[in-house]
Amino acid sequence: MTSNIKTITGFSLLEVVIALGVLSVGVLGLVKMQAHMEVKAENALKTLDALHIAEAQMEYYQTRVSNVSGATGLISFDELDELEPSSASGTVRKLKHCMDPEFTDGTVFELDCEVSEASSTILSAALKTINVTVSWYDRRGVSQAVSLKTAISKYSEFD
Repeated sequence: MTSNIKTITGFSLLEVVIALGVLSVGVLGLVKMQAHMEVKAENALKTLDALHIAEAQMEYYQTRVSNVSGATGLISFDELDELEPSSASGTVRKLKHCMDPEFTDGTVFELDCEVSEASSTILSAALKTINVTVSWYDRRGVSQAVSLKTAISKYSEFD
């Protein structure tokens, strides 16, 4: 008489090796995702720092007052696009009222300010367009940037 009872055995060596291979591929994917998320989190923090620098520059431009009102302000409308005096080194001249960015945790931010006349011929004498760009390089060497754009009128809302 033969017995129909099967003997219960453990896992074979081949099944264990396959399971470890699948598990190791999953763990490697998690490690790569962790590294990717760390870079993204760092870029988000740098973007916030750059946004604060750009907003500070915009606020500096917007605190100017019109010469018409007789008040004393930081920048007159006519001085918005004035360049710094040229230096002997022959470097690129930047706008006089473009601040030097503050550096946080060793990141070098580059601030670029552009002031141009309005594109409309009717408003060109009374309206200037300001574009502020803050750029930096992330840990991978890829250029990142934040840009803000606004228009400032020669006339104040208080005139």
